[in-house]
Amino acid sequence: MYSLKSRLALAVVSLLIMALINGCTPSADTSSQGIYSVDPTFVDFYREFGGDKTLGPAISSLFRSEGVSYQYVVSGLMTYDPNQEPLRRFHFSPIASTELQINSLVEPAPADDTSYYVNGHQIWEEIWSFYDQYGSDIIGLPVTSVTVNDVKQRYEQYFEGIGFFRNYSDPPGQIQLMPYGSWMCGNNCRYQVSDPIPPTPSYSRNFSATEQLFLQESERLGYGYTGAPLASPRLGSDGYYEMVFENVILYLNPSDGNQIRLRPLPTMLGIQADQPGEAIKEDWLSFYQIQEGLGFNVPNLFSDYINDHGTLDYSGNPITEYRNLTDGSYSQCFTNICLEYHPTAPSELQVRPHSLGSDYLAIGANSSTSGSSLSDALQINAWEEYPLIPSGKIQVIYIEATQNNAPMSGIEFSLVVSQPDGITKTYTLKPTGDDGITSINLDPINGPNGAIVQYEVCLIGKVSPQVCFSKSYTIWGQ
Repeated sequence: MYSLKSRLALAVVSLLIMALINGCTPSADTSSQGIYSVDPTFVDFYREFGGDKTLGPAISSLFRSEGVSYQYVVSGLMTYDPNQEPLRRFHFSPIASTELQINSLVEPAPADDTSYYVNGHQIWEEIWSFYDQYGSDIIGLPVTSVTVNDVKQRYEQYFEGIGFFRNYSDPPGQIQLMPYGSWMCGNNCRYQVSDPIPPTPSYSRNFSATEQLFLQESERLGYGYTGAPLASPRLGSDGYYEMVFENVILYLNPSDGNQIRLRPLPTMLGIQADQPGEAIKEDWLSFYQIQEGLGFNVPNLFSDYINDHGTLDYSGNPITEYRNLTDGSYSQCFTNICLEYHPTAPSELQVRPHSLGSDYLAIGANSSTSGSSLSDALQINAWEEYPLIPSGKIQVIYIEATQNNAPMSGIEFSLVVSQPDGITKTYTLKPTGDDGITSINLDPINGPNGAIVQYEVCLIGKVSPQVCFSKSYTIWGQ
């Protein structure tokens, strides 16, 4: 079989003839699914990529702009530009970088020269063969390295024109494509996908001197350690500048020679410290003594990782014993960071910090969420008993209604909970009491470590349109 590049070069003239012979774009399927026929212009290109099985169906008809032809499929926007060089005429439009605004910070080149390093990012080894076959001329340049997405429970890497992912529960190599086309086409395409929520744009730099200090420290520690930046530097409650990253919060103490340190995120998020215990005699464990004869057993993989990323000066001492998770994985929390080991993860992510910074922003942003009001003075507040909760443990949701700082009784709410397994449950709470508070015990929810449970609080029967707001908490194996 010819390679894609050679077939595309040979097909240019014949495709133009086919377009003239066919005369018009095939009409759309009239079903409510919004599936279209692939235009003859793109038939060979579509088939070479595996057709429906790989790219999903076409979800728009052919359209043109300034002499360039386009057609949406679920996984991207197929493009034919006759003014390009022959091998670049067929490609996927750079949706990730130009429309979704996904552009992670450039990472240092790896010491291992056997790795693929392109556009400032390592290419995920599980997609090397795909990249070798099609190249950046067709699928675009990588705009991130392989990352974790705890919300969607998968590993991801974004290229300009195509995005790749593997679910945590899938074996290595079982790669799928993200629905770039559906995300970009949005409400203009009727076809529905199971993953309708696009990613948030990458952090947009403010280029301040303070930001530069934090980013330099993040690069020194390793972006895999801190995670990507999530928000601009800000003054913390203690008056020190801090910057939130996916996995940690860095802060700058001017009285300590502008030394950058890590906030104790595990404690801030309610993770309880264990009582120190005795040493376990195993070759794969090291013992960290906290008090005379007592301490915590730390897997050597975690010890090595910590020594490679700033030592205990940054992670802090262990505060919990290691815990076994599913599939031979395990986790452990330190003063400033929590680490996980996942043997089936991409090699660079097998040992990794948990995204406590993301959890902190989600919980902090929602901790005093107010819905629209019965009047301008009504405040609605919701919180969980356990911002991080072990799988299968009963969660309690509290909702408070106040007006002009006085509790409001008799206010009714409904609650819609979206579980990690895709099941949605609806609850109706008792009206708020004299203290303005109502609560409900949720059914136990089982899920993998790091899974996000989202819930929506709605005020019942008082205003139109209905007032709702969303919050979330994280399953965490304490």
